[in-house]
Amino acid sequence: MSAKARSFVVGTAGHIDHGKTSLVRALTGQETDRLPEEKKRGITIALGFAPWKVAKDLQASIVDMPGHESFVRTMVSGAIGIDVVVFVISAEDGVMPQTREHLNICRLLGISRGVVTLTKVDLLEDDPDAIELAVDDVREALADTPFAQAEIIPTSSTTGAGLEDLRRAVARLIREVPRRDHKGTVILPIDRAFTIKGHGTVITGTLMSGSVAVEKTVGLSIVPTGHNREAREIRARAAQVRGETTDRIYAGSRIALNLGGVQVSEVSRGDVITNGPEVVRTDTFHIWAHALAHTQSSWKAGTTVQLCAGTANVVARLDPLSSESGSGANEELVIAPGDSGLIRIRCETPVPIWRDQKIVFRSFSGAEDVVKQHGLTVGGGHIIDPEPSGGRGQRKRWQALGQALRRGDPGEQILALVHDAAAVGIDKLALRRRLGVVELEAALSRLTDRGQILPLVGERYVHQDIVRELQTAAVQLVDKFHRENPMQPGLSRAAVEGMLPGRVDPQVANAVVNMTIESGGLRVADASGNLARPGQGVLDRSALPPKMQAVERLYAARGSQPPTLKEVQSECHLNPRETLEVVGALQRAKILVRVSDDLSFHDATHAKLVDDVRDRLRDTGNLDVQAMKDITGLSRKFVMPLLEHLDQIGMTRRAGETRVPGPKSGV
Repeated sequence: MSAKARSFVVGTAGHIDHGKTSLVRALTGQETDRLPEEKKRGITIALGFAPWKVAKDLQASIVDMPGHESFVRTMVSGAIGIDVVVFVISAEDGVMPQTREHLNICRLLGISRGVVTLTKVDLLEDDPDAIELAVDDVREALADTPFAQAEIIPTSSTTGAGLEDLRRAVARLIREVPRRDHKGTVILPIDRAFTIKGHGTVITGTLMSGSVAVEKTVGLSIVPTGHNREAREIRARAAQVRGETTDRIYAGSRIALNLGGVQVSEVSRGDVITNGPEVVRTDTFHIWAHALAHTQSSWKAGTTVQLCAGTANVVARLDPLSSESGSGANEELVIAPGDSGLIRIRCETPVPIWRDQKIVFRSFSGAEDVVKQHGLTVGGGHIIDPEPSGGRGQRKRWQALGQALRRGDPGEQILALVHDAAAVGIDKLALRRRLGVVELEAALSRLTDRGQILPLVGERYVHQDIVRELQTAAVQLVDKFHRENPMQPGLSRAAVEGMLPGRVDPQVANAVVNMTIESGGLRVADASGNLARPGQGVLDRSALPPKMQAVERLYAARGSQPPTLKEVQSECHLNPRETLEVVGALQRAKILVRVSDDLSFHDATHAKLVDDVRDRLRDTGNLDVQAMKDITGLSRKFVMPLLEHLDQIGMTRRAGETRVPGPKSGV
């Protein structure tokens, strides 16, 4: 297989006994019924596969999907990844229940390229009117579907009539198929797992995106269904596409993969092989869904369905969040037959899913006449949020986010998710999981360049509006603190970050405060890191509050024999708390100079005292306790801490029992 060859998948769909398997055999020469029970009963039970050379330059794999109503879930598993569908309808029987059900399933899975083959026309060759009536019947069934203009080609697998026309029609449709993303994340839903003696575990599936290099791919893992297994790393030991061994597989290929590092008992249908975070194992996600018109009752909270996601099938409960028609009251939204809306899905067991994946809903039962006409498929849609955050009571938020994720371009969707993450922020990995395979890096660069989102912590992004709100809140917190505590330098950084409103990630809070300081909204007030507003937390000496004026006057009047804290409290008529606050504020404003807990000097007194000490050092070259007592008139109790203070500011330096000029004495 050429490294650049494109691969395509063609699926056959239709009612049981309409000749799908015979048609595949006639087109490819291969038998797709492989199970003994299939051969015994003459019906397709499991998915069948065969290579088909559609044209000289076009190779495809045919998926022969079962038509019996009991195996519709298997049909859905086979239909994912199909590029072109061939609807097989018997000219004798015309459109039947599974014909309609398969039509609806293909619609719901987003398959839009198809052709109809009217089989077994050899049985009606003597009745051309019957064939014409069958064509009219088919055209009526195709109306209002993506296949309304599909070619209808009469064929016979027995005589070969029409097979060449069918081949050419399929080739034309295949040439219209856009190229798949070979460079994206590997997404490979598993539809079969078995063991081949001497080789080990083999899986089959359709590679939805990405590419796999045999023995070279690093980081492949299986994301499992159910509760009891965890994701595990694997390696690709060998691969086949259309029965041919290849060393590289590209998106769109129907493949068989020989796996290393895993036992067949550790793999099951419904699991997904991937190499990126886009495949999410979860039991809760949001989907934009459509209820088919024949659905018998409206979907409301608690409606239970059989959910087909990829190759997985699980029981799920529906919780409508919005409806296009507005059906139902706000307390109990419903999605009526023919309506569409946003639904929260809750599965009984986790399943591997990804963004934009198509989902099918099937009912467990229904009125006999409706089931006979349409089958049990009742609707479906596509996943718009694989990993929604939040719990109960979030309906309005989910509605707004759902609309943005459904309709916006990648940039708008990123903005919506980042804004929804609020002050917690959202990292790049979470964006990949919730947005799927998009040009994430380019979109993020555009948004950050415009300042619409900010990478505050590594690769965690916060919306600019949220950052502004947090900055405003931080400033308001500090303003309030200044009003209530005019003598304090500022509010501690920890308090500011801790009191920001809402649920704020600590790293985001720290980054927001840094930004507010850098922009000048806040300033660091002191060595302790307290935060203040510009112009606040700084005392204006000419306009001190009355209590501070009283304390300053007391210290100025007492000169070199300053008051103790008890004396300040008594003489200025303050309580103990007020005394500490006022003295502390004057110290921070450098109006008072702190020497020890109970000893402070007025700054003018302190300046004169330093000058007197400098003069003494110039005259005598030293300073002792007695000399200091002579200069200040203080007792030894206060002289000792004063001498230590002079040492600390570099005016003196201790030398035994005396002091000598220090490095900042100027002597």
